Amino acid sequence: MTKRATSFCLIGPGKVGSSLATALEQSGWRCRCVVRKGGGGSKLSRLKSVFHDADIVPHPSLVCSDFKILLIAVQDDKIQSVVTELSAFRQIDWSSKVVFHTSGMKRVGILSPLKKLGAAVGALHPIAAFANEYQPEAAHGICYDFFGDKAALSFARQITKLLTSRLIVLGSERQRALLHIASAIASNSTVVAVRSAEKLISSFVSPSDAKALTAGLLSSTVRNLSTNIGMKSLTGPLARGDVEVVSEHIKSLESERALLQFYKSWSQLGVELLLKDEHNRSRYSPNKRRTLKEIRRLLEEK
Repeated sequence: MTKRATSFCLIGPGKVGSSLATALEQSGWRCRCVVRKGGGGSKLSRLKSVFHDADIVPHPSLVCSDFKILLIAVQDDKIQSVVTELSAFRQIDWSSKVVFHTSGMKRVGILSPLKKLGAAVGALHPIAAFANEYQPEAAHGICYDFFGDKAALSFARQITKLLTSRLIVLGSERQRALLHIASAIASNSTVVAVRSAEKLISSFVSPSDAKALTAGLLSSTVRNLSTNIGMKSLTGPLARGDVEVVSEHIKSLESERALLQFYKSWSQLGVELLLKDEHNRSRYSPNKRRTLKEIRRLLEEK
C-alpha cells in the first residue's frame, strides 16, 4: 500500500505562500485548497495551473475540511481576521489539524482561537528573501524558525526536512523578534546599501555597469562570509585602519547627507565589531587598535 501524501491548505498565495506551497507540492505533498481573496484574471489562471488539483476559494469559511496542515501566509495585519473567520467555521474538526502562520513577528498567540478548538499551532517562518511569486527554489535549502506547540513542531521538522532546510527552534517571542530584526538587517540593509551604491555612481557609470560592479563585489563578499569567521571578511579602509581614506570618504559625501549618515552608522558598528572581534584579535596590533579608535572619533564628529 502506498503512503498517502500529506495534505495541506494555503491561505494567502502571495510571494511566500505560493512559493512555499509550490515547493511542498513538488516535493510530494498535496495542496487541497487555496484561499485567495479577489477576482479572476491572469493571477487566478496561474494559481489554477500550479495547484490544478486544489479548490480555489475566495473566503476562509469555504476552506475544505480534508487536510492535515493549514498554512496562513497572509499579510501580518490580516492574520487576526483570518483566524476569527476560521474559528467560527465549526464544520472542521480542528483536533486533527496543525495550523502554522508564516509571519516572523506576529505572536503565536494570535492562533489561540484555533488552539482552543483543538488544533496544534505554531509560527513557521522562512528566513529567506522571496522577491517573486511561485519561486519554489527560494523555499529550499534555507533556514526556518519555529515557535509553538510540540505537536506542531514535529510537522515543522517534516516540512524542513522535505525542503532540505534547517529548522531553528526558538524558545520565546522575544527570540523571534530579535531574529526577525537580524534577518531584516542582513537582507534589507544589503538591498538598501547596494542600491545606494549604484545611485551614488549613476551620474558617470551606466546602469548595467553599476549592477555588474555591485553584483561582483557582493558575490565575493558573500563568498568570504561563508568561509571566514568573525570580521575577517571585512576589507577596505576599516579593516586596514586607514584614517585618511575614511576622512576622504566623509568629505566626499558632505553633499549627500542621507548617505553620509548611513556611511557613518555602519562604519561605527564595523569599528566596534573589529575592536571586539575575539576570532581575529591577533590581526590587530596596538597601533591598529589606536587607528580604529581614531576612525571612531572621526565618525562621531557632527
